[in-house]
Amino acid sequence: MKHRFKFVCYDKDVLLNKCNSLSSFIRRLNKQSEEDHSMGWTADDYKGMAFEAFVEVLIKASPVDKRINITNYRPHNNREDGQDMGIDGYGLSHNGNKHTIQAKFRSNITEDLTTKDMISNFVAKTTSNPEYRDADMTLFTTAKGLGFKISEKMYHNRVRTLGYQELSNMVDGNNAFWERFRNELA
Repeated sequence: MKHRFKFVCYDKDVLLNKCNSLSSFIRRLNKQSEEDHSMGWTADDYKGMAFEAFVEVLIKASPVDKRINITNYRPHNNREDGQDMGIDGYGLSHNGNKHTIQAKFRSNITEDLTTKDMISNFVAKTTSNPEYRDADMTLFTTAKGLGFKISEKMYHNRVRTLGYQELSNMVDGNNAFWERFRNELA
């Protein structure tokens, strides 16, 4: 794992020991994020970092999975001027096209992401960069998904979204994934 969460996780065992579902991970992460704020980030920042690490492991563990469709993943750990500019990682699609990735953690798994969730930063950063203008874009989220009107009318279906249910289907009871996640954080 290249994501910095490997070095900042408060307690890897409490977070992942015997964890084998997305709902358990979310519950544990919510609790752990409230424990220590002396490192200079908020509980939301901590949850975001943890979910970005989760996404990194999922992508790297599944290079041939058509549902994910991403290879050669690398996280974007640097924030420009201390701000999240929207892209959390880069990779290649199975067809060789460039691919940008955004990870959005939300505790509420029943609501869709909206314009308040600043997905526009992800889309704008991708499409304004000449190198990535035509890149595929995937949004991973623990929310239900991305609102239909936003996805269709605002982004013209350019942002593929893997929401809570899709991610849950991939990782719930998938002991190989959870073991790999534990080992990556070790």
